[in-house]
Amino acid sequence: MKKTFTKLAIALTIATTLNSQAQTTVSFDTFTLSANSYYQDNSGADFSSGVANFQYDWQGYWANGTAYTNVNDTANGTYTNLYGAITGTSFSGTNYATTQSGAVISFSNNTTAVHGFYVTNTTYAWKVIKSGNAFSRAFGDTTGTNSAPSIPQGTYPDWFKLSVLGYRSGTQLTDTVHFYLADYRAAGTTNDYIVKNWQYVNCISLGQVDSIKFEMTSSDTSGIYLNTPAFFSMDNFVTQSTVGVEELSNATNLSLFPNPANQYAILNYESNLVTELNVTISDITGKEIQHQSTQTSVGNNTLNLNIEALESGVYFVSIRDSKNSKNIKLIKL
Repeated sequence: MKKTFTKLAIALTIATTLNSQAQTTVSFDTFTLSANSYYQDNSGADFSSGVANFQYDWQGYWANGTAYTNVNDTANGTYTNLYGAITGTSFSGTNYATTQSGAVISFSNNTTAVHGFYVTNTTYAWKVIKSGNAFSRAFGDTTGTNSAPSIPQGTYPDWFKLSVLGYRSGTQLTDTVHFYLADYRAAGTTNDYIVKNWQYVNCISLGQVDSIKFEMTSSDTSGIYLNTPAFFSMDNFVTQSTVGVEELSNATNLSLFPNPANQYAILNYESNLVTELNVTISDITGKEIQHQSTQTSVGNNTLNLNIEALESGVYFVSIRDSKNSKNIKLIKL
């Protein structure tokens, strides 16, 4: 007979679900820069740290990719300040990085998982979103006063979104991580925000990758082109080796439905023996919210996850046996 025990768990990080493999953090402080400056290479040379190779493209100007920087200008909100973060400082240390939409980070081995990184808006993007300019409207502007002349008046459910896409052997993986750098979609203005501090983006649901790509989208566009400056700043880019991490052998054909879910989500799987599985739900910061231990039976198994008390958002369900684990992203409505 199957028995399930539920208890409140202490805070852990999702890293433990990857078999406690060592993490490596790129803080960008290993690169040498003079004060208030940024990386520029007229040959367009990429740069690397650890297993991560950061694309850099120079075509007489910084055309694409990532540049490390320590620019501290939080006042200049024009295209002449492409590199500065709105925080004015890195998350830790001295240097950080600023990245354009379309940039790629590749890895020197195919056993890498991206745990995540800290992110914030650039000064350029933040100022344009806040006040608009000759080409872009101010987010939430209902009067047209702070909009470009060509932008019609009206109420805009504005947003500025960063998406992280994972790739393996040239094929895009099914999961994508999304993070809103500005969000005015909610009714009213109480919940409107533009990110102005460092916030962590958890990418563990991408799984094993050999490269990732950043894509930025916005509600303010002209045809296929973004009016919002397509830049963001990041720091403490954390990767994790997945050597030795294997798929669960005692639980196969896993599925989680409904997903998105409101009150309950059902985990369905098959097992070829009687064994114990540990199922945890963690939020995007890695904090463990729920923990269940369940004894499987041979054949088809189901486990009911009560998520009614969780706030709306993105969570990760981790299923572990004595050796291995698997993660599934869960969206709570």
